[in-house]
Order: sequence, then C-alpha cells, then structure tokens
Amino acid sequence: MSSTDAIQTLLTASDIPLSGPGATATEFFTLLKCALADEDAGIRDAGGLIAMALREKARGWLTQEDLIVLLEGQRDIARLRANNAEIALRNRIQSITIRLLDIILASLIAAL
Repeated sequence: MSSTDAIQTLLTASDIPLSGPGATATEFFTLLKCALADEDAGIRDAGGLIAMALREKARGWLTQEDLIVLLEGQRDIARLRANNAEIALRNRIQSITIRLLDIILASLIAAL
C-alpha cells in the first residue's frame, strides 16, 4: 500500500471531511502524491508532515484545533519559503504545498 493509499484509508476512518467523494478530495490526494514525489526536499517534507499530521489526527493523538494550528504554521512557512525562492520553485510551492494546506484547512475549519 502506498503512503497516499494509507492516508486515504486513514482519512476514510476519521472525521476529516476530505474522506468523501468529490473534486476537493481528488485534488487533495493528487496534490499530496505530487508533494511526496517532488524533486524539492522542502515540498516533499511538507507533504510528509501533512500526511503525518493527518495520521496522528486519525489516531486521536491530535485534536482538530491542534491540527489546524500545526497546518496554519506550515502554510506560513511555505509562504515565506515561496517568497524567497526562484520563480519555478515558487510556483511549485504555491501550486502544490500552499494549495494542499489551503484545502485541508478549509475542510477542517468548515467542520468546526
């Protein structure tokens, strides 16, 4: 089972709204797969951290509020990194990492 499949399985069992069918869930998992396979270590690390945080939430080790704080911090870090990156890397950070974080945060906040 790939790490993306494992995360999808965990999300299905959790209370995070992305587990349902739809374009948002599809986009999320596509971006997560892209992040985990990106050539840039920072993007891969961000994807891994997102996956790990969601896994810990599904296990009950993080509250929804803790998860939101953690992911908002990661979004701030990604924005800072994008502002200081070359144009090609900046575009990938914005289109993969920041978009991935925006999707999950919007889902989590909507569930509150």
